[in-house]
Amino acid sequence: MYVNAGLLTLIYPFLVFGYALLEETRPRKKFWEFIRKYNQVVVFMKFIFNLSIVSDLMENKAWMSFAAWLKPGIEKQELPGLVMYMLPEILIMILLMLNEINLRLSGLYYQIESDIETVPDGIQRNIAKGDLDLVQEMKI
Repeated sequence: MYVNAGLLTLIYPFLVFGYALLEETRPRKKFWEFIRKYNQVVVFMKFIFNLSIVSDLMENKAWMSFAAWLKPGIEKQELPGLVMYMLPEILIMILLMLNEINLRLSGLYYQIESDIETVPDGIQRNIAKGDLDLVQEMKI
């Protein structure tokens, strides 16, 4: 995000540090769906703006002054630089898909841990099972 900083990529740090870290357990399914869809839009926009038809419009003085003031994070890139330009969003997309696969395999895609069992309920379940070592470790 340091290299491709702009208005488009500014949302990622706000979402991760402003919302995801403030959740008590972990973000719900809707958060991950929003991030995935937003990431798809960013990759699509970067791709479209680097087509030869649209990239010629980016050499217009009006676009250049707009980009200088707002820094949207969209630039014209040639083929070798295009891969590095789109690589952060592609890596984010890969990690989001791996996270979704992990959540589906663990059965936590549609609900979070606190929906299944609260912390006090888990402690009571462990006490009932006779697992007093875990409870004693938690008191220390």
